[in-house]
Amino acid sequence: MQIFQVNLKCHDIHRMKDFYTNVLEMELLTETESYFTIMAGTTKLLFEKGDSIPIYHVCFRTNAEYFDHMFQKLGAESVLLPNQKGEYSMFWKGKQAYFVDPDGNILEMLERPFEGTKKDWFQWHDVGEVGFPVKDVSAMEQELDQFLKNEQMDSSETFAFYGDRKGVFVLVKEGRNWYPTERAAVISPIKIFASGPRDDRFKHKDYPYELIVRKEWEGGIPAVQFRIARPTNQLDKLIAFYEKGLGLRRVGEFWNHEDYDGVMIGLPDSRYHLEFTQSKEKMELPQPTKEHLLVFYVADRFERDKIAERLAALGFLETEPENPYWGRGGITIADPDGWQIVLMNTPGI
Repeated sequence: MQIFQVNLKCHDIHRMKDFYTNVLEMELLTETESYFTIMAGTTKLLFEKGDSIPIYHVCFRTNAEYFDHMFQKLGAESVLLPNQKGEYSMFWKGKQAYFVDPDGNILEMLERPFEGTKKDWFQWHDVGEVGFPVKDVSAMEQELDQFLKNEQMDSSETFAFYGDRKGVFVLVKEGRNWYPTERAAVISPIKIFASGPRDDRFKHKDYPYELIVRKEWEGGIPAVQFRIARPTNQLDKLIAFYEKGLGLRRVGEFWNHEDYDGVMIGLPDSRYHLEFTQSKEKMELPQPTKEHLLVFYVADRFERDKIAERLAALGFLETEPENPYWGRGGITIADPDGWQIVLMNTPGI
């Protein structure tokens, strides 16, 4: 279960934004008077201003070098938390440390290998854990079984890890103290976007918890479902752009069919696909505007960036979108015919 996005409430929005962007060095994407969004590696965090002061537990994963860098910064800020032995630096399958943000949330930092191929990525990797206080741990496990797959074996009446090596929910009985503090776990609003076996949505009837599950596609890239047929005078270049660059799969083709050649490109399979056709005679094609867009919602930021890098290697570079909305979390690139695609780093609507 990969955690794509976490929406949380916050009390002091200005101090929280300063802490996450300046101290934790997370990239600021958007900000308004009521919320701000940042990137913790491949996971997006949205903090929305609320009236109360919630208590959350979130765990960030990174590499050993960045862990040491952050450990020094957090120590200088005097926000590190000691365990019962007075230790600030701990070890659990890798380096481990706990700290608090301006709202008093219990945060964790873990040294873990990065799931992607960019082994030297000097920054946060992702959010690996999110705490879910509940009244009944076993009942919550059974409810989550309807939407997700659980590979964790640690479970008791007051505590359970739920998920897999990519990401877990920490289910704790309400009132149990968050390690290594004496602060009790309380139920606060949480909205999560995560990967799972099928598209689904879960809104708990008793808790302010919402889970949006996005199906993990095999091959291709995550995208909305639609079909577009389009003529061209440079079919070979379009094939290179959409197959080698974007990484989509050819699901059909025809050659010299009533003086037309064509290929079908899957989104991600033959049920939803693009069709590009080219005739023997060169056609006069309409020029697309900058608002003619093909938008791919790629929830994993690392995968989104790999696609952009492949296209750049083929000579297709990022361009400025006409609508500034697509620049907030998106990368816009024009294909050989001038039609623009957007690689939007969001789980979608």
